Amino acid sequence: MATAKPDKASTKPQAAPGLRRQPSQARAQQTMQTLFKAAAQILDKEGEGGLTTNKVAAAAGFSIGTLYQYFPSKEVLVRAMATRGQEMVLQELERYLSELETLPEVRQLDGRELLAKAVRILVRGFATGKGLSQSLIHLCWTLEKPEETASAVRQVADRLAIFFERIHHPALQTPSPAQMFVLTRSVIGTLRSASLEKSPLLGSPAFEEVLVQMAWALLARQQLSHSV
Repeated sequence: MATAKPDKASTKPQAAPGLRRQPSQARAQQTMQTLFKAAAQILDKEGEGGLTTNKVAAAAGFSIGTLYQYFPSKEVLVRAMATRGQEMVLQELERYLSELETLPEVRQLDGRELLAKAVRILVRGFATGKGLSQSLIHLCWTLEKPEETASAVRQVADRLAIFFERIHHPALQTPSPAQMFVLTRSVIGTLRSASLEKSPLLGSPAFEEVLVQMAWALLARQQLSHSV
């Protein structure tokens, strides 16, 4: 079966779009993180209607001029937070998969549980909150730039393709490019819809379990016996 040959370098974090000033120094990075934290707190307390650049600057302890050095608008601020959130998801997924790849006994681990933990990382990062709150993730999806989402999803798919090819787990087949495309777009597309709809299913074990069942049905090696 043909497999994808992705470039692992594609998992490197991308620069946040629209920034007036790139945070190349530690102090600038700290300023941005403080602004991000202030924005998240306002959003959680007051909702999307209460989030303004003036409030963010005041809550962070900066002048509005300082905020505008980095973010020319609220939308650019939120998109930068979304980019940072995507980076955090990709970094956590990378840590998890890299650790498994170095485990001599990885082939003896439960294949379904391996998938479940990867799905859990995606659920927390793109829907229920991991570093970003659910309300912030919802706003990020509302202001989504399709090309940025597509880039993040491709990075997830590429890294997972590398992982399955490397571990040769007896319970998991190495997915074809078509299988990996359908799986990753199905999972992240579902998380996007659940977040935008503010579904009460978010955070429930049943919701996550269905995603795991879908991944397992597609990738479990026993499915090969039914292929033509």
